[in-house]
Amino acid sequence: MGDNKRVPTQLRRSVHQCLEDYPYSIASEAQSNLQASCKNSLSFVQRLGLLQTLYVHNGCVNTVNWNASGTLIVSGSDDNHLVVTDAHSRQVLARSKTQHKHHIFSARFMPHTNDSAIVSCSGEGLVMHTEFLTEYRRTARRSEKADCCLGGENERTTNTFDCHKFGSTFDVLPLPDTPRSFLSCGEDATVRCFDLRVSSSCSERVCQKHIFIMAPCAVTAMDVAPISHHSVAIGCSDSIVRLYDRRMLAGGPSDSSTMMPYKAYPIPMEYTRRHYRPTCVKFSPDESELLVSYSMEQLYLFDLKHPGYSDAELLKSGCYTPKMRRDDDPEPQMPRLRFRGDWSDTGPNSLSAGVQGVNQTNIGQARPALEPGVLSRLSDEIFRLLNSPSQRRQAPTVAVQPDQPVAVPQAPGSASAGNGNGHRSGPRSWQNAVFRTMANASAASNSGQRPSSPPSQGASNDDLPKSPESQNNEGAAQQFPIKKFDYVKMSFSGHRNSRTMVKGASFWGDDFIMSGSDCGHIFVWNRATGKVVKTLLADNRVVNRVQPHPTLPYLLSSGIDYNVKLWAPIAAEPHFDEEECAGLIKNNEIMLVETRDTITVPAQIMIRILASLHHAAGSESRSRAAAATDSNSIGIASAEAAQNANSDNNESDHENINNETSNIPENDTI
Repeated sequence: MGDNKRVPTQLRRSVHQCLEDYPYSIASEAQSNLQASCKNSLSFVQRLGLLQTLYVHNGCVNTVNWNASGTLIVSGSDDNHLVVTDAHSRQVLARSKTQHKHHIFSARFMPHTNDSAIVSCSGEGLVMHTEFLTEYRRTARRSEKADCCLGGENERTTNTFDCHKFGSTFDVLPLPDTPRSFLSCGEDATVRCFDLRVSSSCSERVCQKHIFIMAPCAVTAMDVAPISHHSVAIGCSDSIVRLYDRRMLAGGPSDSSTMMPYKAYPIPMEYTRRHYRPTCVKFSPDESELLVSYSMEQLYLFDLKHPGYSDAELLKSGCYTPKMRRDDDPEPQMPRLRFRGDWSDTGPNSLSAGVQGVNQTNIGQARPALEPGVLSRLSDEIFRLLNSPSQRRQAPTVAVQPDQPVAVPQAPGSASAGNGNGHRSGPRSWQNAVFRTMANASAASNSGQRPSSPPSQGASNDDLPKSPESQNNEGAAQQFPIKKFDYVKMSFSGHRNSRTMVKGASFWGDDFIMSGSDCGHIFVWNRATGKVVKTLLADNRVVNRVQPHPTLPYLLSSGIDYNVKLWAPIAAEPHFDEEECAGLIKNNEIMLVETRDTITVPAQIMIRILASLHHAAGSESRSRAAAATDSNSIGIASAEAAQNANSDNNESDHENINNETSNIPENDTI
């Protein structure tokens, strides 16, 4: 090669140079550089096309993952089945009917098990470990049928953990350096660690023995550092990402001081007046950055070299307590309502309300839209009544005074917040302990002291990460609200993330970021510039998951469609239509703003709301008439005039309401 020796960075970004230097390089390095260059090539990214569609489920596919070697695929669906597929032959190797009753949100292969074990979690809070007793790969080779499946009771063993107190479990994550151990996170504001060598199942309603992390609110996403495996990042529903060190989490629920995060990163906003729930947190391959995807917001790339902020100070500041109003806040807008099952705002042909017609059919849906008719008129009537001046005057407002203590946000599903998923509930004494510990940590930081906590075994004081108080300048207090978000390296916009509970994002090589979208597309951004460089139409409604191959330029995607799609750079020429992409981004931005003020409710609830408003309007009219009648002391003539005027008004009010609701069929019961 002489003087033309290439540096590693150049080799990882040029397929041609890797092929040219391949015969002269060390075998392992040459293979690694060639694989990296394929993913870092913009030409390969813009050549991505649909290689295969795997019809392996009968419901929406919420999770799809590779095994460590990239030879097997595991997927989970609303049909409550786990499916293992051979990535090369596309054959279904195993299909297991699980005990999950709701949507399977996450499923992953367990390491150190020869890919025979899978962990999964679902919407009702159940966490499962499924292990196949027969080597399904050999069984599939002996059969010529693609539906040769295992999954009978005699061919697998299951371990179930139902100790998440209430609500959904959003993710399950094996620990790479700890055999037969895995983490789960959920709406009960905990991250739990299950060690199959110690416990094979758990069904306690109020369980503390598996608690690994106790957070102030629901934990909706998490990830473990891919190299050191020490750092654990969790995304919470209060729009704050918290980082913990596993070596400091050995105290358990009895010692809540060991469960404090060593730093935290809020969403880059001065205040949050709504929940921006993280749907994905992902460490970069070198652990220097963290990719965070927020519901109803953008993707952000956080610099982990930044010292971060004190979690206790963030909560104490009240900047991230969306349920509280402040004196300078504008009047809240009345949210719009959407019927459950109405997916007309998703898919590649979805349009904003200002563009599409009232009765326009959305041809991008996998299922037909709800008939407009009665439900549409009912929705319009509710919007009119809820936005009426009388209803706005009755709406209570809460303002936070400067010296008023700010309430810590409650975990969804708790007694005070309402148990939405509601199949379990229990005391929250352990969460109160977390809040007390945060208050103590905040008081200690203000007085220049740090709360004492004994380090766990195997971790020295020099190796453990320092808290943000000690990382900042001595005596310098953190200022809130935060004005400068210098920990944000890049933001990525243009997609839409609002309609589903799960929305994955991922790194693609060293130079690209990708995510699914509610418009049915996969978006690919340049990591350094934040510019969209490729879009792929991947679903008729919503793309939930994108999962790159561990080494090769292959990509898995799944969503509302009942299938899994496999993508590869198979196009003859790179292709990217910038004009079409610009139109898609503009429409997504408009619809994202509309979605932020929209609430999805069942049709029965909408009808009950209308009935309640109708009854309230009638009661108000009757009270006005009674007040007018009591004015007889003024004079008989004036009383009769006032009563006649009010009677006319009442009849007019009732007539208007009856006219607008008379088109509702009689068989529409409440």
